[in-house]
Amino acid sequence: MRKTSIILSLILVMILATPAFASVTLDINGRAYEPSSEIYLEDGVTLVPLDVIGDVLGCEAAVGEDIRLKENDNTLQMAVDKTTAMVNDAAQTMPKAPRIIEGKIYVPLRFVLESSGAQVNWNGETRQVSIIYNEMRNGMTAEEIMAKSSAAMNAANQYKMLADMQSTIGVKADGPEAEAVNISMDMKGTVEAWMQLEPVAMYLKQNMTMDIPNAPIPGLQAVETQMVMNQDGLFITMPDIGWVKMDLGDLNIDELMQQYMTQDPTAALQQMRDLGMIVSFGQDQEKNGKKYWVVHAVMNGNIMESDYFSKFTQQMPALMEGIDIQQLLENLDVDLVYDTWIDQETFYSDYMNMSGDMKFDMNLPATGESPAGVMEMAMNIQASYTMSDYGKEFTVPDVTGARNFEEVLAEQAAKLQETLESGE
Repeated sequence: MRKTSIILSLILVMILATPAFASVTLDINGRAYEPSSEIYLEDGVTLVPLDVIGDVLGCEAAVGEDIRLKENDNTLQMAVDKTTAMVNDAAQTMPKAPRIIEGKIYVPLRFVLESSGAQVNWNGETRQVSIIYNEMRNGMTAEEIMAKSSAAMNAANQYKMLADMQSTIGVKADGPEAEAVNISMDMKGTVEAWMQLEPVAMYLKQNMTMDIPNAPIPGLQAVETQMVMNQDGLFITMPDIGWVKMDLGDLNIDELMQQYMTQDPTAALQQMRDLGMIVSFGQDQEKNGKKYWVVHAVMNGNIMESDYFSKFTQQMPALMEGIDIQQLLENLDVDLVYDTWIDQETFYSDYMNMSGDMKFDMNLPATGESPAGVMEMAMNIQASYTMSDYGKEFTVPDVTGARNFEEVLAEQAAKLQETLESGE
């Protein structure tokens, strides 16, 4: 369980009784896209959830008595169960009316996208919808601006990040009645972190509150954690222990961070493509006298099939001991959405909002005391980030006296055993 949590954390650092379901696939600007909800085909009309439109266009969507979409100068107004739509104040008839399926609003894909300027094609043999939509800002696509932002931030070498986060986590595991696990947990808190590319260094302070119903200790539990990651490894603080060093086996942190935080815009652009990211422009914004491009990025299950994660898993054999990493990644469902505000002058990413879900299940092998079973984990996360202090140096705590994590765990297990035996 601990090793699985480490792997999932590292992956985060670097996500019907209705019309007949059809095996329709989507391709956006030459890239496969798998929405988290089903796609439907009815009388030759492809119906998709409203959030898919937002993922493709990066547009603003408002749902009230009607449905309103705004993409640059284009506006679209629709209503559930009505085929009449207002496109830039002109009435048009849709081939199918928007409807609610399993609690989600579905809309006719081609009509909505073409009304906003996208090109939509259908391949009947492969049952694939191909969408072409490439906006430009100052002669650059959203991908190119995101790549230039990555290069600008890495050229600064250091920056600070503040984050407000909240998440809901559920864990279930099969087993005998006394050993079965069904835990839900709500977490929220803040993160303050400093990042450096060369030499690689990260210092993070996290303050979280956890609410675990039916926990042995009722009420909110506060957790304060610090973490340091540098060329020597990964270090965390433990209550009443201090700094401990995690065993990451053969994982090369420096190589991993260099790969993730590339300074080459061309390489950064290729990395986004390798990860299967769908990137588009949101509405331009202005804040504190600065003008921003907003880049909307979506990552889903395709990320696990990328060369990037293949290289990632190949670096960590020690962490994978006792874990079927291939099964974990195959059963890991990631659906993450980012909105990044990029300064139009400096190309620094000053703000970012992230939301999404991550789910996975894995088989648990039988042990001497427990039969084989299945563990399921689901996480929903919402976070907002502010980046600042570009190019400013920071101080990392001294972790030279850190103890070995495995040794600490062994000591605590021995003390617990002694306590249990003395109690008898």
